[in-house]
Amino acid sequence: MNLMESTLKKADLDDLKKQVILDKFSEDWGKADMSLPPARTAGLIYQKLLQETSQDDLFKAHKKSSIQEALKLYPQLKNLADGASDPYEMAIRISALGNILDAANPTCYNLQDEINRLMDVQIIGDSLEIFRKKITSADSLLILADNAGEAVFDKVLIEIMDVPTLYAVKSKPAFDDALLADARQAGIDQVAQIIETGTPFPGTYLPSCTPEFQDIFTKAPLVLAKGQANFETLSDVSRDLFFLLKVKCEVVSEEINFPLGSLTLKYHQG
Repeated sequence: MNLMESTLKKADLDDLKKQVILDKFSEDWGKADMSLPPARTAGLIYQKLLQETSQDDLFKAHKKSSIQEALKLYPQLKNLADGASDPYEMAIRISALGNILDAANPTCYNLQDEINRLMDVQIIGDSLEIFRKKITSADSLLILADNAGEAVFDKVLIEIMDVPTLYAVKSKPAFDDALLADARQAGIDQVAQIIETGTPFPGTYLPSCTPEFQDIFTKAPLVLAKGQANFETLSDVSRDLFFLLKVKCEVVSEEINFPLGSLTLKYHQG
């Protein structure tokens, strides 16, 4: 519930409404089926809360400002990647760092400081060279998007990878996850084809996705899944893919077996 509380701080609501929603979320969470991925459960309750409060998107303003903040940094991020001795590795670092913009991130941070330290942080997972090899032989890439502001960081990665890319976003509001309009605001439509998964839940809970997207997911030569919710919902999927994220909570840190705060590229063999 601490995660929901930190998330609601960035919602477009007054304090009283936030408390009402938090109380209702806590009540519903206690009744939830814990055998399902937490991201799916949180998303289901969130959709219910939107209906009960007659709200369209609690994070619309937050997503817009997050993207605007990231776009101001885009020239710097692009120059970092283009001017790096290894543009490929730098672009991976930049994309992973964008995961910090998640509204559910419980830690405080200074984004410029994080960018300045980008090359001082190790990429954990021993998968960088595996991904490099696979991207050079793949004829396309499927990226499963995470939060809205992060999409600007992903744009740098797509430009450096220089391979035809599908960028999959949510079909309905799911906290601060990117929707079609958010991805367009971030400029993703300039470098990739944006598609929708069909799900209103954080991550990529495949049973809730459209048959069309499930087919795309199954047939994609290479999949890069961004963020913790994608790790939660796809960690047992029966296909090869890569997870790229910044580890932001103890639960995921323990499950993925990497330290809190790590920039992580993990190869999953299904």
